[in-house]
Amino acid sequence: MSDRYQSYADLCRNHRENEDYRIVRRPGALPVLILAPHGGEIEPFTSELADLIAGDDFGYYSLVGEMRRHNFECLHITSHRFDEPLALEALAGADVVLAIHGARGDHAFVMIGGLDARLTAALERSLLAAGFTVEPPAAGLAGRHPRNICNRGRRRVGAQLELSAALRRELRRDPTIRTRFVEAVRSAIFEVLESERDGLPFPEGAMSVAAAIGSRADRLDME
Repeated sequence: MSDRYQSYADLCRNHRENEDYRIVRRPGALPVLILAPHGGEIEPFTSELADLIAGDDFGYYSLVGEMRRHNFECLHITSHRFDEPLALEALAGADVVLAIHGARGDHAFVMIGGLDARLTAALERSLLAAGFTVEPPAAGLAGRHPRNICNRGRRRVGAQLELSAALRRELRRDPTIRTRFVEAVRSAIFEVLESERDGLPFPEGAMSVAAAIGSRADRLDME
């Protein structure tokens, strides 16, 4: 299905911010951005996962769809056309970028894409070690377009995770599996940061995955 709109400006002509959708942005202590451009009810449970992965260490951004119905049909902008200004502003300060997306699928799996070869390899190793099924990206979901939102950080490379509907349901339902997934993703990002920054000094008191989840439990719908 082709998108209804070819840019954020097109979308704005027909939908109202803070009524049909809202934009959430939070800075982090490190130059990493975790984003869910199709959040809320557009690709369900991607905003929540991106928020948990970001914690307080990484920046977080999401366009959160909040229409009563037809969120995907009305609010989805293909990743290489996604040009919402606050997202681009956040990307300008990020050296490491990870986008969280939802895909179809009646069994639990994740597809890894993007132009950041080191990050995609680290994510695959970490997720497989944590017991998750990783499948090759389906056609059109490899995230290799240079203007894909995940590849528009300072280094012009990034990564994306496409989680099947079954995996997102499992992560929403089971806090133990959810924490294991979030921890695997965060571990891969820290691995890349450490290898590329030659001992990057992390801020004192950087939150663990469990602490990040607990601090946000009151505002995330985990049911």
